[in-house]
Amino acid sequence: MMMHPTIAVLLSSYNGARYITEQLRSLESQSYRNFDLFIRDDGSTDATCDLIEAFKASSSLSIYVHYDTVNVGALKSFELLLNWSLQEGSTYEYMMFCDQDDIWFENKIERSYHKISAMQERYGSSVPLLVYTDLEIVDADGAVLGSSFWKYFHLDPKKNACNDLAMQCNVTGCTMILNRHLAWRALPFHANSVMHDHWIGLIASSLGVIDFIDDATLSYRQHTANVSGGAPKFNLSYIVTKALKYYNDDEFDAVLGRQIDQAEGLLEHCPQEDLGRCAEILDAMRRLRSSSALQRLRLVWRYRLFKQGWIRNVGLVFWLIRISGRQQ
Repeated sequence: MMMHPTIAVLLSSYNGARYITEQLRSLESQSYRNFDLFIRDDGSTDATCDLIEAFKASSSLSIYVHYDTVNVGALKSFELLLNWSLQEGSTYEYMMFCDQDDIWFENKIERSYHKISAMQERYGSSVPLLVYTDLEIVDADGAVLGSSFWKYFHLDPKKNACNDLAMQCNVTGCTMILNRHLAWRALPFHANSVMHDHWIGLIASSLGVIDFIDDATLSYRQHTANVSGGAPKFNLSYIVTKALKYYNDDEFDAVLGRQIDQAEGLLEHCPQEDLGRCAEILDAMRRLRSSSALQRLRLVWRYRLFKQGWIRNVGLVFWLIRISGRQQ
């Protein structure tokens, strides 16, 4: 009988009492049973910790919990979880991230495992590997808003090369499964990391192999208390709202500034010889701050440093011009 590896599922919680039990039950219903659940609570002040303990006491899952009194935020919390799973000897060949307020489809782990294990057979375990999937969008009460996250936000999952992900992330953390080698290469997260999924996706596209499953594997809940990932639908109202923030420095950082910083961070994080062609692409991102407006446009065109869709790219052109008064 074929033995399947034990997967580490990494869940970060924070004040998630309203939804976390439903998420934990969806994990308990997974068709792939060979996984351990690591939970790190990021300093909750509601009933989240009590609900975790109650579930742990009644569940047959292997659950390891760390309650922290200090809130460090989602990015750092997931970094600590990833490092925790790696410190458990060589037990875990694959890792998956889990948000507290989603609902996993019962075959999520199984489908993700089969996809990445086939990739590992092809490329070997020493190559960083990443698989991600689509999501179903639901509201706070679980009503379906859209059957495809990628269609809902006008994203193309095939745009996952280094130049694509340097400028815009379409890899959602709660859909990801990564192999152990990618986890090692991603840690420690650089101080300029935008978010754990963007950082790991960029590492995978630069150093290894990245692929996707063109189906939703979970219900992705959108509500007013999203710790990460919550966003309005990409429509006319959204576009107008973004346009009105053109002179807002925080909006510049969200659209372009943090992406440039992250590219610079990855150049510091990885040896240039490991990055290959991606080193040149990331360096082009870094040079956007110090180049003239015309040079910036040339760099974007030469290295295909585009956002997804013509509307986003029109906005990108305006932001590239806006850098002029913000050069470091």
